[in-house]
Amino acid sequence: MLLQAIVLESDVREQVYYDSLTGVGTPGYAVNLTVLDAHTKEKYQCQITEGFAALEQLKELRRQKQPADVLREAAEQLRAELPSMMTALTLEVLRLKGKSAAYITLVCRLADVAAAAAA
Repeated sequence: MLLQAIVLESDVREQVYYDSLTGVGTPGYAVNLTVLDAHTKEKYQCQITEGFAALEQLKELRRQKQPADVLREAAEQLRAELPSMMTALTLEVLRLKGKSAAYITLVCRLADVAAAAAA
C-alpha cells in the first residue's frame, strides 16, 4: 500500500539492547516519522526501514559491531538527512506493528526504494 504522506516530525531514536548472557548493552536505532495522510488527513506513526543512504550506512556499521560513539555519530548524520516538517513523501507500507489499535506503527520504506527494487 502506498501512503502519500506529509511529514510533521522526524527523528532517529536510540534504544539500548542488553545481551541476556553478558549484560553488555548495544545501541539500536530507529527512524521514526509522524506523518499526515495527504488524502484522509489522518495522523500516523511510521518507522522507516529503507530509503536513506545514512540509514544503510548505520545498519552496516552496526553489523560490523562498531563502537557506540561511531554509531552515535552515524545516527547524527542520519538525523541531518531526515526530511523537514511539511515535506511530502510517498511511503510504501510494508506491515503494521503494535499490540492494539491505539498504538499501531506503520513499518514503511520510501517508495523510491520500492520502485528501484521492482526495476
